[in-house]
Amino acid sequence: MDNCLVQLTQLKDRLPPAQRQAVAFLLDNTRSMSGLTISQVAQACGVSNATLVRLCKTLGYKGFKDFSLALSVAAATRPEEPLAYKDIQPTDDLRTIAASVTRHNQAAITDTMAILNEKSMEKTVSLLHKARRVDFYGVGVSALVAMDAQMKFQRLGKESQTSPDPHIQVVTAASLKPGDAGVLFSYTGETADTLDTLKAIRRSGATTISITGLGQNRLSNLSDITLFVASSETLVRSAAMSSRMSMMHLVDIIFSAVAARGYEQYKLSLDRTHREGKIKRRTQTKNGKEQAF
Repeated sequence: MDNCLVQLTQLKDRLPPAQRQAVAFLLDNTRSMSGLTISQVAQACGVSNATLVRLCKTLGYKGFKDFSLALSVAAATRPEEPLAYKDIQPTDDLRTIAASVTRHNQAAITDTMAILNEKSMEKTVSLLHKARRVDFYGVGVSALVAMDAQMKFQRLGKESQTSPDPHIQVVTAASLKPGDAGVLFSYTGETADTLDTLKAIRRSGATTISITGLGQNRLSNLSDITLFVASSETLVRSAAMSSRMSMMHLVDIIFSAVAARGYEQYKLSLDRTHREGKIKRRTQTKNGKEQAF
């Protein structure tokens, strides 16, 4: 599920100036670029042929021909009014804020699915299904995603640990073994504490899986398996919300796929944890007796 336009949108602010100039022009004139040669596109963008070649390589294409084909396909299937990221303003009323946050979350999930690498997802699901132990790591907002993932995988009966404390993370990572897996969350992929944890996991012999924002970053470069999410991270007030939503969406997909892959194996644990959760969800009646929801 590789969408060239989503890649361009997500990466444009992280590229060198000349490539950024080319991306800005391509996003504004996508349909008119179809069928043009590299020289014609370069001239229209006001950059050199070499700049376009470097851009194609950055996006993961073999060359301009592959990039041009992907751009044409994306342009042909692009909605007339695609979901756009727009920051919340101090003067916005409640209705506008609610609509804006909803659009951000919808766009983040839609774009994440557009850039999802199915081979990497299949590797992730297969690895986590076979792993004896699966730990999840993140700091800040990413720690909330890690906690959500860890709770889900505990329901499968998997040994699984997490902690928001970076010092505890490296100690936990040191106890992993070959055949185990460590999943690390960081939108930037440059969080120092998370990079330290990844190195500890690698020293233990366990396999590393990173979930980061799209683009080159140290965390994904050092990981065995990489998955990427899209979000409006550049927005000042709403960035952490959409990146969290897109990461949690991937977690839900991974958990559901692993559960389906070994349903007979996990069924007993899923049923048991469901029953215990149902018992726990109870309220007091007026006469003081407990009653389940």
